[in-house]
Amino acid sequence: MSDRVRQEWEAVAGGWRRSEPLFQSFTWPLALRMAAVAQIGESQRVLDVGCGIGDPTLQVAVLVGPHGRVLGIDLVEEMLATARERAAVLGLTHVEFRVGDVETIELPAGAFDVVLGRWSLIYVADVAAALDRLRAALAPGGRIAVSAWAPPDANPWIQIPMAALARVLTPAVVEPAAPGIFHLSADGALAEALGAAGFHAVRQQRVQLSQFARDVTEFWAMLTDMAGPLAPMIAGLQAPDRQQVLDEVADAIARFRAGDVFRIPAQAQLAWGTA
Repeated sequence: MSDRVRQEWEAVAGGWRRSEPLFQSFTWPLALRMAAVAQIGESQRVLDVGCGIGDPTLQVAVLVGPHGRVLGIDLVEEMLATARERAAVLGLTHVEFRVGDVETIELPAGAFDVVLGRWSLIYVADVAAALDRLRAALAPGGRIAVSAWAPPDANPWIQIPMAALARVLTPAVVEPAAPGIFHLSADGALAEALGAAGFHAVRQQRVQLSQFARDVTEFWAMLTDMAGPLAPMIAGLQAPDRQQVLDEVADAIARFRAGDVFRIPAQAQLAWGTA
């Protein structure tokens, strides 16, 4: 992965630590569904690519039990420090976290029963090569489950601030096939990539998520603390532009108020298959 991607996520590692409960409340449906389609169970060996602060790595470690083994890899050491701390408090001694890039890290052949990649392939320049490497790391009959975001119109939690930012910044020209938040977002794109890499019994579906916030301030804090691609752009704004973006975001998410909280819809793409 590029240095740019690493720097983006290094910049928000502290925010992820501070906002751990908020992040988990957002992503738990996808974590459960990935574990289900990958058929994770007792004593399995699992690789989690792009594990961040330990999700879904730690949930998976509970599922495989003390006789299983889980390895989480991520580009950012600061993220992994939080993951290790969480694992230690939970007594999950069969989990290991290691700094690594899926495009270059050494992965022993046939070492894993399951590979997971939640929102990690979207930042990979050569998805085909990465999937070839992951398939080689799976035991015969091993399973893979990978996710991406669904298209922008299904993700107002990020599309709204992106649109507001575009009105105060010169938007970058993004190639549809270039790594980034909406790479592989089209229906069927992940499944096609898995099939091309030699996986079989491939399927894909969308998973509904919900971004919770108690108020606009908490939602804004999530964007500035945790949203890797957006946080540096927001941080670089002059005060008037920053206020304009905040005001536009507040107005646009008003329709998602549910009583005294906000529940902003989101969708992920999930694909899985067998080696």
